[in-house]
Amino acid sequence: MSRRSEYDRIAPPAVLLFRCLLASRANFCHCIAYDVSIALNPSVSAISLTIAWSLSQALVAEEPSPSTGLRLRETMQLVDSLPGLIPSEQVHGRIGFYGTPRDPNHLVIDLGRSVIPDEVVLFPARLPTDAPGNDAGNGFPPELVVEIADEATFDRPIRLARWHEESPGAGTKIPFLRISGNGASGQFVRVSVTGSRERSTGRGNFFALGEIVVLGKGTNLALQRPVTTTASIENAPRWQVSNLTDGYLWCLPLAGKAESGSNGYHSLIETKGDTPPKWVEVDLGKDILIDEIHLIPAHPRDFADTAGFGFPPRFQVTGRNESGIRYAFYDSGETPFTNPGAAAVILPGGKGPVRHLRIEANELWRRTDDYIFALAELQAWSSGENVALGKPVVAGDSTETDLWRTAALTDGFSSRHELLSWTTWLDVTSEREHLQSRAEELTAMLAAARDRSLRQGLYAALLLVVLIALGSVTVLLVQRRRAALANDELKRRIAADLHDELGASLSHLALQSDLARSRVGADDPVAERLASLSDSARETLDNMRDVVWLLAPVAGSWTDLEIRLENIAERLLEDVVHRFESSGLPPAGNPPLEWARETVLFLKEALTNARKHAGATSIEVHVIWSAAALTMHVTDNGSGFDLVTAGMGRGRGLLNFQARAKVLGGNCRLESAPGAGTAVIIEIPLPRP
Repeated sequence: MSRRSEYDRIAPPAVLLFRCLLASRANFCHCIAYDVSIALNPSVSAISLTIAWSLSQALVAEEPSPSTGLRLRETMQLVDSLPGLIPSEQVHGRIGFYGTPRDPNHLVIDLGRSVIPDEVVLFPARLPTDAPGNDAGNGFPPELVVEIADEATFDRPIRLARWHEESPGAGTKIPFLRISGNGASGQFVRVSVTGSRERSTGRGNFFALGEIVVLGKGTNLALQRPVTTTASIENAPRWQVSNLTDGYLWCLPLAGKAESGSNGYHSLIETKGDTPPKWVEVDLGKDILIDEIHLIPAHPRDFADTAGFGFPPRFQVTGRNESGIRYAFYDSGETPFTNPGAAAVILPGGKGPVRHLRIEANELWRRTDDYIFALAELQAWSSGENVALGKPVVAGDSTETDLWRTAALTDGFSSRHELLSWTTWLDVTSEREHLQSRAEELTAMLAAARDRSLRQGLYAALLLVVLIALGSVTVLLVQRRRAALANDELKRRIAADLHDELGASLSHLALQSDLARSRVGADDPVAERLASLSDSARETLDNMRDVVWLLAPVAGSWTDLEIRLENIAERLLEDVVHRFESSGLPPAGNPPLEWARETVLFLKEALTNARKHAGATSIEVHVIWSAAALTMHVTDNGSGFDLVTAGMGRGRGLLNFQARAKVLGGNCRLESAPGAGTAVIIEIPLPRP
């Protein structure tokens, strides 16, 4: 059954309109620059009065205005249109992982095989209530590094990201932290924690995590995989290392905005709990290899205080293919399964292709004086698609009412909300968090503007007196300074417009493609085109971010520059055998922006020449740091060329190398011969502080 959720209809066009309104607000800065430029004349008083008038107009522009209030209202409407995070009561008792500071401090997940994850998502550990003196709510690490490798010893790790909170305590407020996979591959994922939190009780420091999700093709590759750690405090079931991959989050996962029209499946009512097993089964239509199985407990509206309604204490999940071969996905055994409440029970698949998926309750849930089996939704995920959606359901017995229907077991809804895929849920939730942050900024802007308006007259008068006293020489210096600032602002605004407008459109295009693909069958040819459209949009967005960085790079350290060089190499050479090595230590401080830009462009041009023009199948990049210089070696096994012939004007790329080296104050040399590959070496002296 086709349906359009509330945020699908409202949010995307409203997001674009809202960002256009924000972009237009910066125009008053250019009015100021124009006024200053036309004011330059022999009259000192006239110059000063013109500048003072321009600055006072800027102050007026900051007063509370209907347009600022409108932007705030628009933002709040967008926030309300997107699904929000719903805290879980976590009655299952498995909160997360609790660690103590050590050096080193590692958490390592064995994924069982080498994979290429799309992203790694870290969820905090949060108790359902803020108990006095409980530290679990503020234990998300303030700084960490995420790496991936093919060997458990991490001899050759690939760094996915180094993250630290922007301000003290900021990390404790995030709903989750998303780390891009950057196309890297490996069997082991390592989270290295380099910071901790102070216990409110004064008994030392600690850190905490709730869940680590490794997404690949819409599936949690880390689900119930083994985890090793160097700093665990085991206090089962609440705090233990296995909780990091058990599938339980601090919030209800995958919950959308649209409301459900049914409670789910409900069996016949029995007077005893040990009656013959009750079962319900979904026919997937053909044999399919299942990656994940989601069991969504019922939480009926007519039993609002009973999450986990009808969830069986003992059950098993099995599958059967068209040849009659059976696979056991899960069996609770004789030990009663802890009722999950409203939290989804997520089980790994991977046993073998099945057509029929069955959950069998060996013991029924006790309601008051009778016993039942109920379940809101049964999902079977394969390559990011719920292949059970809308499929026919049969049951040993059932209770059919307006709210309880056997067919509702595969309608795509829990008892309360529609259910999304991992990627869609993370995307729309991240968009909501972004808009909420913007709403807080607008609220602060309104408050600050009101305060400034009270002092506007005094500021304008004082500024006028100072400007008249400075004289024509001071005005000339101010003019030059403002011209430089206006140029920097123009570059920043162009980069921001590219990022906000084009980036938002590409993100929206990818999101809409994913949503559209979730509504068509896996065999529909449109699904493949939608997947290709989504991948192309995300690839274009990634390339655009490089352009934005080159246009107006954000200040960063020398270590950040090294990480960017490594990420560029990983991205450009993902389909080529390659290796990136670094030796020596980057200096302290930050590189000049122009210096960093030219260095990045040099590496990109060298890698592009090696991959596309030289036809190389193996490329190595070696970055060498010394106290005085940075040296980069880019070596390939491509076709090579004659250095004498290339030096006679037939190699524009070679001239570009020399030109960039000259701008950086260094030198570049090439080593090549026909059929023997090429080595490009640049040695760049480090700029003095």
